[in-house]
Amino acid sequence: MIIKRTIAAAALVTIASLTSATELPPTDPISAKIFLELHSIQKLSANIRPLVSAPGEAFRVIDGDFLALGNLRIRLVGIDAPEAAQQCNTTSGASWDCSAKSSDRARNVINGADRVECFTSENGSHGLYLASCQADGRDVGALLVQEGLAWPDQDQRYYVSEMNTAQTDGLGIWQAYTQPPWEWRMDQH
Repeated sequence: MIIKRTIAAAALVTIASLTSATELPPTDPISAKIFLELHSIQKLSANIRPLVSAPGEAFRVIDGDFLALGNLRIRLVGIDAPEAAQQCNTTSGASWDCSAKSSDRARNVINGADRVECFTSENGSHGLYLASCQADGRDVGALLVQEGLAWPDQDQRYYVSEMNTAQTDGLGIWQAYTQPPWEWRMDQH
C-alpha cells in the first residue's frame, strides 16, 4: 500500500514540478486547487522515506507487531498484536495462544520473503521506528489484521476493511470476544 502511494505521489510530484503557479489561468479555480493539492502531496511524499530494505531472513521477529534488524527496532504501524502473555478466546469458551500464532505468522511472512522493505515518515528515537513493512510487496500489517492475528491500532485505524473481513469470517481473534491488547495492558498494570 505504501509502495503504491509512493509511486502515485512521485507521479503527481512530477506533474506538479512541471507546472508553476504563474502558468495557471487566473480565472480557473479548479486548476489552482489541483496545483495546491499536488504541492501538498509533494511535501507529504518527501516525508516518507525507505527505512530499510533487506532479505527477510535478516530480520528477527520479536512478536506480531515488532521486529528487529541488527540494532534497528521496528514497530509495525497501524496494528496492535496480542501481547506475549495474552490468550484469546474461542467460540467453545477455551483459549488459545494468539500471541504465539501472531508472532509465528509474522515470522513466516518476514523470514520467508526475498525482500522486506520498511517505510517511515518519522525519525526513530533510540533506534526504534514506527514503520510500514512490505514482505515481497505484501503489507505485513494488513495481512496480520486480515487473518485475524492483530487488531487495527485503536488511534490510527488504517486496516478497518481487513478487520471487517476477518470479523465477518470469524478468523483468529474474532472467533469470540477477546480483550484488545490496549485494554489488556491497562488491566495488567
